[in-house]
Amino acid sequence: MLQAWMSYGFIVLLAIGVLAYILWRRRGVLLALAAIVVGLPLWFVWEYARPTWTTGVVTGTEVRRSEADAQGNTSDIRYVYIRNQSDRGLELVNEDSWWWLKRNSERVFNDAKTAELRKSEVTVMWNRWRSTLFSFYPNVIAIGSAGYWPFWSFRVVVFYGLSVLLWLGYFVGFIRLGRWGASSAASPPVQGSGPA
Repeated sequence: MLQAWMSYGFIVLLAIGVLAYILWRRRGVLLALAAIVVGLPLWFVWEYARPTWTTGVVTGTEVRRSEADAQGNTSDIRYVYIRNQSDRGLELVNEDSWWWLKRNSERVFNDAKTAELRKSEVTVMWNRWRSTLFSFYPNVIAIGSAGYWPFWSFRVVVFYGLSVLLWLGYFVGFIRLGRWGASSAASPPVQGSGPA
């Protein structure tokens, strides 16, 4: 459980809260509210897109036909079921993703089928959230052998590189706004230079 709370996402969320608290303590209530109003939606989008990985055994794969849309079109949805090392189930879909430049769903599904047949342990990299209310499933990005460290893939390096720039811009911007607001409030008004 400690692992989940010490993930990158929760550390960034904690940093947003600390920044808002510091801005609030410096009498910048509006700036603290702005930091939260901007930071929380930004964090939700970033957390939704952020890659995550887990190691476990593929326990099943399945292809289901989707419901027909308004034009009557259907598609095949590939599902991958995995049991992680703490024996918790994880249901994933395997679909192409423009966001992750993923156009290899067939190969990833083949790797999942092979891992299922061999009952071998694999590391799965995925993104998005699971929502039973809205029937959202995380999407498999890549499958590798157990212990595979997907952090070094080109897509992940680019994502976290851009993430560092995004979050540095957010924090530095609000810190500078806080300093600017504090310095303008502390400076005395300029008096006229005319005769008294």
